[in-house]
Amino acid sequence: MAAYSFQKDPWSGVTSRNGIPADELTSMLRGAIRRGEEKTALAAAYEMYLTSPQLLDRAWRSLLAASVEDVGFGAPEAPETVWALYGMRRSFDYTDGDQPIFLVYAVRCLCRSRKDRSSGESAYMLAKRFAAGYIPEVPDYAYDMHTVQGRELGRGELHFLEEASKVSPQLESGWVKTLHDDFIAMCQLEKEASGRPIVEAFLRCEWEY
Repeated sequence: MAAYSFQKDPWSGVTSRNGIPADELTSMLRGAIRRGEEKTALAAAYEMYLTSPQLLDRAWRSLLAASVEDVGFGAPEAPETVWALYGMRRSFDYTDGDQPIFLVYAVRCLCRSRKDRSSGESAYMLAKRFAAGYIPEVPDYAYDMHTVQGRELGRGELHFLEEASKVSPQLESGWVKTLHDDFIAMCQLEKEASGRPIVEAFLRCEWEY
């Protein structure tokens, strides 16, 4: 397989207030967050903040990406937390003394979170597979009442309820199964009485499309 061809980072030609290349600061910030090195991450983030509003925006984009790529399932609430802080800080001018508080808190949250890089690595694996010519194969359960082929196969509401709408992992609760079974029984009686569902499945769901 051919080696990766990286595009030049437009920030590589920019230096910070203290003469540090911006691309190195970004790498420093992300690397320190991955390792939980809070002081190092804070230093990188604050240097970016001091340099310019544009480099501060770059720091926030790095934090948003890190919350998913580097923290991920380690702390599923991290993306929401960082996004909330990002939105809050936009209520303060760049020159406002409270502006960096949100940046500092976001960095500390990410550094102290458990880490999981599986989403990022899954995305990279997919990129490699598709670049190598991979084409997804549609599984049989996808041919349900919402698709042309599914309807041609005669698959309707009961097929959807009994097969196509299966979920995993299923919430373990007795009332969930009882409700599902009652719904299927209702649909079966409805079909036996009229020969077809009273409410056509596709019409019922057409707002989704």
